[in-house]
Amino acid sequence: MQSVARKVELQDVAEGLWIWRMEHPSGRRVMVGSQLSHRQSLSQRERLVLDPLAPPASATDVWERLDARHPTAVVVLKPDHVRDVDLFVRRYRVPAYGPRLFFPDDIADTKLEPIQPGSQLPGGMVAL
Repeated sequence: MQSVARKVELQDVAEGLWIWRMEHPSGRRVMVGSQLSHRQSLSQRERLVLDPLAPPASATDVWERLDARHPTAVVVLKPDHVRDVDLFVRRYRVPAYGPRLFFPDDIADTKLEPIQPGSQLPGGMVAL
């Protein structure tokens, strides 16, 4: 499959929270976002990437930012957002968390630690 160059927008939202957005990989004219959230806990700093969609290799500003302070965990919040969880887990060698059930055609190779609304995530964040 030939990859299509996609424009990626990078935006700081608040201290410790930034997003990157790009067109949905299906080609629909819909922008989808991925977030990286930093949270300081008493023992360590956690950096969770939420529902990640991997930017293309040409989005060097996003990859450099991720690589400089890489995620400490990947979190899938919706069953249809498995997307690129395997890529992020392999690249950063981090654990992954997500729902117990997925769509039959979109199942990660990575074993996700099950979460549900109210589950506490690394750094004290809570899944809603």
